[in-house]
Amino acid sequence: MTSEVSRRDFLKASAAGAGFVLTFRIAGGATSAAEAAGAWEPNTVFTIDPSGIITVHITKAEMGQGVGTALAQIVAEELEADWRDIRIDYPTSDPKYGLMLTGGSWSVNWTFDALSRAGAGARHLLIEAAAKHMNEPASECIAEGNRVRHLPSGKFLTYGDIVSKGLITATLSDEELKKIQLKKPAEYKVIGKWIQRLDVPEKTNGRAKFGIDRFLPGMVYAKVIYPPTRTGSKVVSVDDSEARKVKGYISTVREGDIVAVVAENYLAAVAAQGKMRVTWDKGPHANVTTDSITQDYWNKAKNDTSAPSWVDVGDADGALAKSMKTHEAAFWTDYVGHAPLEPMNCVARYQDGTFDFFSGSQFQTRAMGDLSKLFGVKPEQIRVHQQYLGGGFGRRLEPDVMLEAGLIAKAVGKPVKLIRSREDDIARDFYRSCTLQVLKGGIDSSGAVIAWKNTLVCAYPGERYGGLDKQGRDQFSLNGSDHYYDIPNQFVRAIRAETGMEVGYVRAVAPNYTFFAVETFVD
Repeated sequence: MTSEVSRRDFLKASAAGAGFVLTFRIAGGATSAAEAAGAWEPNTVFTIDPSGIITVHITKAEMGQGVGTALAQIVAEELEADWRDIRIDYPTSDPKYGLMLTGGSWSVNWTFDALSRAGAGARHLLIEAAAKHMNEPASECIAEGNRVRHLPSGKFLTYGDIVSKGLITATLSDEELKKIQLKKPAEYKVIGKWIQRLDVPEKTNGRAKFGIDRFLPGMVYAKVIYPPTRTGSKVVSVDDSEARKVKGYISTVREGDIVAVVAENYLAAVAAQGKMRVTWDKGPHANVTTDSITQDYWNKAKNDTSAPSWVDVGDADGALAKSMKTHEAAFWTDYVGHAPLEPMNCVARYQDGTFDFFSGSQFQTRAMGDLSKLFGVKPEQIRVHQQYLGGGFGRRLEPDVMLEAGLIAKAVGKPVKLIRSREDDIARDFYRSCTLQVLKGGIDSSGAVIAWKNTLVCAYPGERYGGLDKQGRDQFSLNGSDHYYDIPNQFVRAIRAETGMEVGYVRAVAPNYTFFAVETFVD
C-alpha cells in the first residue's frame, strides 16, 4: 500500500500539534444535522445542544488508554463546563477533522493547545452573546459551570439557554483565537483532577461496542484463505468443491490473490475455510526461515559498508584504535507481534459507490487515503465508522483487514463481517522488525568512554507512512541509537534488511530495541 499522507505532512502535523482543523463558524448557516436541530457546533471539536449537553468529538482511538476522557477534560477546562454535562463521541472519518491518528503517546500533547483554544474561544463567544442579551457589559460577566453570570446583579444564562435562543452571532478569526490567554496550571479545575473515565460505565454494563460487536442488516460472514508466505505468494488455482457442501456456504470470492469464502454465519465460514483447497506459487520468499534471516542479518552487519550512517561524529575508528580498552557486544531482538485481545475484524458495506467500514482504527486518515486509491474512489467515499478498540499497540494503524472486507463486500453485494482467527491474526501481523545491533566501545586511561560504534540492521516500516528520508533511512526505526551520552567519537551505520516479513510499529514512543541495546551496552 502507498500512504496518502506524505512524510512532510505527517511531520508537519506533529510539529504543529494540531491534529485536526480548528475553525469557528458563524451561527445562522446550519452546516450539520446538529446545528439544523438547534445545537451549536462552533468548531470541529465539540457541540452544545439546547439542553446544555456538551459533546466532545474524539478523533483519537479509544483502546483502553482513556484518551476520550483526557481530551474532554482539556475542552471542559477552558470552556468552564460542568463536567456532569460532558459527553463524548467518536465521529466517522472526515477530512474536516484533519489528521486522525493515534500512536506514539501523541494524542494529548499534539492537541492540547488546539483543544484548549477551542474551549476558550467558545467561552468567549458565549459570554459576549449572554452579556448582549442581558444588556450588561461583557467585562462584568464570567463563565462557570455551564452558565454565564453577571457578577454585580447575579443574573445568568445557561449555555443551553444561549444556544436554544440562537444568541451567538459572532465568530473568531484565527488571529483572535491565538491571542486568547489560556489558563495557567495553578488555575485548573478539571485537568489534573481525578475523574471517572467516561468510557468505563458502558464497558462494565455491556453497552460498549467494539468492532467485533457490530452487526448490520443482511450481513454475511467471510473468511480469507491466507497464503503460506507473509508476502509474495500468487494464486495458481482454487478448488472450492468441498467448501460448497458446507451448510450455510454462500459463495467463493477471488479478487486478485485474495481468496475468501462467504457464509451465512461465522461457524459456517470457518468450516468452509477449512475445506478450501488453494494452490499457491510461494514466490520469492518461499525459502525464508529463521536461519536464513539470521544469516542475512549477520552478513549485512559484517560486509555492508555502503549503507548510510545515522550518526557520524568525530572519528570512531580512530578513537577505538587508540583506546586503552574496548568492549564489543551483539544484541538480537526477534520479530514481535501485537496480539491485541480483540482480533482484527471489520464489517464492510458497499452501497451507491461508497464504502462504509465499521472497525476500530488508529489511523483513519491513512485508511481513507490508501483505500480510496485501491478501490478507485474519492477519499470522501471511504467512511470509517470508529468503534472501541480491544487493544491496538500500533497494529490497527494498518487498514489491511478493511481492504479485504471491502473487496468481499463489493463482490457479494452485501455487508460482510470479517473476523480473523487468532492464528491468522498472528500470521498476518505487521511485526516489529527483528534487529541485529553490533556495538563496540572504547575507554581511555581515565575510564572515560571516547569511542562508540554501532551497526544496526533492521527492516523499515516507514515507507508505508510517507516514505524514507533522502538517504533511504527510516527515522522511526533508528531513533534511540542516536543516544544522548556525551561521547566525542560516535558512528552508527543504518542497514536496511527486508526479508518478506511485513513490519510495523509496536507500542512505544520509539523503537524500543535501540534503547535495549544502548542501555544494556552502557551497563
